[in-house]
Amino acid sequence: MTFQSATVPRPVNFKGKYFASLDDTIKKAFWGYQFLVEYVPTDDEKVINGIFDRINRNVAKLTAQELRHARLGGEFIKAAEDLSEWLSDTLPKNFPRFAHQSRKQMKDVEFVALLLLLLEEGAKGYSQDGLDEAFTSRDGSWDKRIEMENAFRDTVMIIKTIIESSDQAKELFSSRLRNQADFYSLFGAIGLLNAEGKLVPAPEAAKRLLGFVADVEDEVKRSKNDQLATYYDAARSASNDKGPRDTRISVMRKLLTA
Repeated sequence: MTFQSATVPRPVNFKGKYFASLDDTIKKAFWGYQFLVEYVPTDDEKVINGIFDRINRNVAKLTAQELRHARLGGEFIKAAEDLSEWLSDTLPKNFPRFAHQSRKQMKDVEFVALLLLLLEEGAKGYSQDGLDEAFTSRDGSWDKRIEMENAFRDTVMIIKTIIESSDQAKELFSSRLRNQADFYSLFGAIGLLNAEGKLVPAPEAAKRLLGFVADVEDEVKRSKNDQLATYYDAARSASNDKGPRDTRISVMRKLLTA
């Protein structure tokens, strides 16, 4: 075994030695060593085995969402996990886009939770501590569960209808709209407009979205159009903060208003 601490400036090899034979400086350094501990209050063997398997294979720290999965089992996290699976089955593959490893780390569930919070509270920027609080406060009881789940499904089905209404559906779902920041903006705008009854018909929405994503990617057109430039910048810089999220949703909302 090797050991290093603030009082032991370089690694020291203690192989074959008993603790009692070490000098007092090393003993004090040993007892002062701080271990990182994550408390996982579950007796679910599948969860526990999965955690140990990942740590032993990759020496990787669990993500915040994996820890929430291990310690929470209430209404909000259950809804986020169920709707994450439903979303993946309902929309075209990888729309929105998540890397395979990100799905394994439950980043897709975290994203669905953010979409549910968007419908319930409006666009916000969440730290992981803020998300922990949002999950925990809705764990025992979530009064708006049915309302938010229905709104989530309605919004996703509208997105599905828009995509399928276009003869360029492949171009639409393979566009930048599959990026999480852009999908969040599309979802937020459609959720608001649907609630207000102001959303353009699906074929027209598809046509406008195709033109919009093409123009946003065009540097020359962006330089001549403030809306395009504003959206593009808000999708690149601090894209998960409240300000950029509000900005992108506002631009997308104007685009899709009847």
